[in-house]
Amino acid sequence: MRIIYTLALLLVMFVAAPGNIFAYSYGDANKEDVAETFKLITAALSSSPADWKAAEAAYETRREEIVKHFGANVDRVLESNIKASDADKTIANYKAMLVMNLERRFTNAEQDVTDYANVKILLAKARATCDTLKPYLSEQLSAADIARLDGDFDTALKALGNPGLFGVGKSEADPAKLKQSLDDITATLKPLFPFDQAGAAGGQNAAAGEGAAGGAGAAGGNAGSTVNPAVTVSVIGGVLIVGIAAVWWARRKGFF
Repeated sequence: MRIIYTLALLLVMFVAAPGNIFAYSYGDANKEDVAETFKLITAALSSSPADWKAAEAAYETRREEIVKHFGANVDRVLESNIKASDADKTIANYKAMLVMNLERRFTNAEQDVTDYANVKILLAKARATCDTLKPYLSEQLSAADIARLDGDFDTALKALGNPGLFGVGKSEADPAKLKQSLDDITATLKPLFPFDQAGAAGGQNAAAGEGAAGGAGAAGGNAGSTVNPAVTVSVIGGVLIVGIAAVWWARRKGFF
């Protein structure tokens, strides 16, 4: 009978665990792929002479994701910049795309504030994107303004609340405060990194493509994520450990 009670309790805890954490993961939460590719491109273009083959190869590895989230026109502009060996426009427009990526992550985060684990990862990836842009901020923002960006991210994270463990340490999410913090970040960064489609084939339609891509990215924010077996095993192991601890505590209290 005790074995049955124990197994039943473990099963309940396993089922109660958030299903989406088994379904997908975002790899390293503190890295954003499009931002990491930007670092490779800038490194290639900062060499003497500029290594355009390496820059183009790095871009190609991320191209499918760029088209998916930001639209074919954004990709067309960046490809045109690279083909023209225009380092200034390539880097400037990629920075603008990183801001688009911030907006995409923020939109997805605001759509389901109650999904604490997922939104926390989205904010971590957005922060990684912002950190990639930081070296370029000092020329346009004061140290206080840059520090305020970090403060806005901290406020957004606190606004998620905390689901707690068995109700212990639980705090409610504050969607309004989350949105305000994320809007402040966007309002600070977006004017600094405009997307310039001039001179690119089909460039006049790039802005429209960007808007359409933003909607697609928001609607399919989790579509690009992949299953990570290590994370899944870790989560299952964590649930089992907590379950065993709960059984031990219940037995100590004489519940069964």
